[in-house]
Order: sequence, then structure tokens, then C-alpha cells
Amino acid sequence: MSQGLAGYVIRRLLWTVPVIIAISILVFLLLRLAPQDPIDSLLGQRYDEEIAQRLRQKYGYDRPLHIQYLKYVQNLFQGDLGVSTKHGDFSVAEVIIPKIRVSAGMGIMAIVLVFGLGIPVGVYAALVRGSFLDPLIIGFWLLIDSIPVFVSAVVAPWLFALQLGWVDLTYEGVLHPNIILPVFVMSLPGVAGVARLMRASVIQVSNEEYVRTARAKGLRERTVVVSHVVRNALLPMITAIGLSLPGLFAGSLFVELLFGIPGIARESLQAVLGFDFDVVLGLVLFGSVLFVLANILIDIAYGFIDPRIRITAARGG
Repeated sequence: MSQGLAGYVIRRLLWTVPVIIAISILVFLLLRLAPQDPIDSLLGQRYDEEIAQRLRQKYGYDRPLHIQYLKYVQNLFQGDLGVSTKHGDFSVAEVIIPKIRVSAGMGIMAIVLVFGLGIPVGVYAALVRGSFLDPLIIGFWLLIDSIPVFVSAVVAPWLFALQLGWVDLTYEGVLHPNIILPVFVMSLPGVAGVARLMRASVIQVSNEEYVRTARAKGLRERTVVVSHVVRNALLPMITAIGLSLPGLFAGSLFVELLFGIPGIARESLQAVLGFDFDVVLGLVLFGSVLFVLANILIDIAYGFIDPRIRITAARGG
């Protein structure tokens, strides 16, 4: 990494601090000013004012908002994300980390499948543009994309598990073959978007002067496509891949609910409905940090792929 690019990355990292602080203040206030708190949700129909007051004192909800926030930040710097009222005082880390691992495992397989299929499909569609294969290929994947996830998540188990008996719907871990069906349900609709983006990028790069020069020099078409066209066409895909990285840890709500997968999307819904303040805030901060880091990784990847970006960064551009 050049010094210019390294300096740019350091400046971006320093800017993440005020951004995360601003996000934490906003979300903290939105949660604390809600008409209901975790104690109301926890007690439900068994609500007793005396018990509620003792619990609010235990969790610190009876203190002024600025004192609550400062205490939260103090604990945060010590690695303490708080406790989950919904899960019987388990720490937020104990609640969300195992479920993030489940969703992340599925997400990694899904993103590999989406881009592993979408990029070559887009390249091939661009190379055969003008023929019937181009709209046929893109149209097929758009048809897959048009099926809502909540529909495919119901139809796919009925067809492949109940009717054909090809898969077992019992969840036995991310690495178990039974996870293939939910991964396909999550990933296949995204292939169309990746393929269309890659197709457009390849067509645009194919019209660049340096590509025509490479062909004029007598280079083999395969060399031109791989070394000059595809490599430069991948730049927009770097952005798409980078912005998809936070989604690895987000999970898919419909897939997790319908397939009975104990992922983080399911836990997020339960935390919001149960007013589990610390879990919600922990998830928001985790997602914010991932999004910022993903953008920094995109900049670094751009610098490695395109030398012009490294030169611009070195000049302080």
C-alpha cells in the first residue's frame, strides 16, 4: 500500500469515530424515548409497579438520559455491550455472537454463489450481445429475481423437500448439507443484479481506447478480454462486493423464520419487538462499524486494482 493511500485510509478511520458516536447517540435517544421500555415488555400482563421500579433501578432506566448514555459509553470502552433483559441478563455479546456466526456462515456462502455466478454470466452476456442469447440469459435471471423471497422460501421446501425428497429441512449447522436450500433461496435472486452490472461494465470498458489498441496490436481475443476488459470492468463490482459485506452478518428474516434457522435476523426482530434496548443498540453499532470498514476496504481494493488511484492518493488527490 502506498503512503498516499495509507494516509487516506488513516483519515477515513479517524472519521469513523465521530460517525459512530453520532449514530450511537441518535439510536440511544430513539430507544430511550420510545413509549415502552424493556421492563414493560418483560413483565407484560404480570406488570406490577413496585417490581417494575426495582427492575428499572437495577438496569439504570430510572436515571437521567445523559447519565444512562455516559454509563453505556463507559461500559462500551471496557468491551461491555450491556445485558439482554429478554434473555435473563445474558450479556449482549453472549446473545448475538453465536447467532451472527450462523448468519455469517450462510451469508458467506450466499455472496460467493451470487458473485461466482453473476460475474461470469454478465461477462458472457456482454460478449454475445446482439444475439438472442444475451436477452435470454439476462431474462432468465430477471425471472428468478422477480420471485419474492417469502414466496420462494415457501415453495422451495415444499418442492425439493416434501415432494421430491432431495433435501432435509432439519437445521444441523451451517456446514451441514441441509443448509444448501436456504442458501440458494437467499442468493439466486441476487444473480440478476450482479450479471446486469457486470454486463454493462464490460460493454463500457470494451469501447475504451486501450482495448482497441490492444486488439490493434494483434493480441489474442482471450488475452484482451481477460487482461484488459474483465480486469477493468471489475472495478464497479468491487463496490458491489464491498457494500454486500455488512449483509453477510445481517441474515435473511424470511429464510431464518421459515427454515427455523437461529440467525441474527430472527434475533433482531425479537429484540425490536421485545424492546431489548442493549441488544438493538449493539446490533446497530455493529452494523455501522461493518459498513464503514467495508467502504475503507473498497478504497484499498480500488488502489490495488487500478494504479491510477494509487497515484492520485499519493498526490493527495
